[in-house]
Amino acid sequence: MPHGTLDIMKLEEEPLTYQIMFEENAGGTFTARVDPDELVPFLHEEMRVDLTVAKNAAQSAQTDGRVRVSNIFLEENDLHTVMEYLEKER
Repeated sequence: MPHGTLDIMKLEEEPLTYQIMFEENAGGTFTARVDPDELVPFLHEEMRVDLTVAKNAAQSAQTDGRVRVSNIFLEENDLHTVMEYLEKER
């Protein structure tokens, strides 16, 4: 089960998007870009981040422009789902 830091950054471009990065403590980074209305669903449904944590992180990213959430655990199957989603987006 990967353990790492979730990093969400609001990108100041049109249309507004958020960059989501998950940095594994053991090395490696997984990145996605999502629209504002997809941020919480992506974090919760695709990455399986707890809904309360996802909502708080999204609100902080919107207000402050960037938020880092430490000690996030992702199930291995969920990480593969995220990676497959990213591959489809390219």
